[in-house]
Amino acid sequence: MDYLLVSDIHGDRTILEKIVNHYHDQVHAMFFNGDSELSADDELFRQIQPVIGNMDFDELFPDDRLYGDRWIKIYQTHGHLYHTEASLNQIRTHVATLDADVVTLGHTHQLGAEIIDGKLFINPGSISLPRGPYAYLKGTYAILSVQTDNLQVQFYNRELEPIEGLNFIFDRRELGMG
Repeated sequence: MDYLLVSDIHGDRTILEKIVNHYHDQVHAMFFNGDSELSADDELFRQIQPVIGNMDFDELFPDDRLYGDRWIKIYQTHGHLYHTEASLNQIRTHVATLDADVVTLGHTHQLGAEIIDGKLFINPGSISLPRGPYAYLKGTYAILSVQTDNLQVQFYNRELEPIEGLNFIFDRRELGMG
């Protein structure tokens, strides 16, 4: 089962529309991790589940979301409410008591995927304004694939192409998933 993770378009609705239209029938669920600078009633948010970012001013966006289905439990937030630009300590404390396998966030505009405290943290990076060592890619998003024995995270570029060398595999046992 596949899940789309996108963040930080900062007004670039065209790229979000391109991604949503491409994946609408290919993934089980789609998540937008904030800083759209769009209205919460934008039609795109009928297909992709958003949360509020520090550059979103529509109070109808939720602060966060706890999503679950029979394959995975995902906690989604932007990250600014936990000051993730400084460290992950506040969000680690917050999610420690939540029944979630995966924590997905944005805010820093830097992609990443790692297990912390038995949960898989995924930042898809910014699709429009990337920062850090992968800024040269000009934007990224991620697909989380839930497999029988593992979880896989593949990062993609703005042309919807998988980025070679940015594919990570995590054993389900490291996440307490059996």
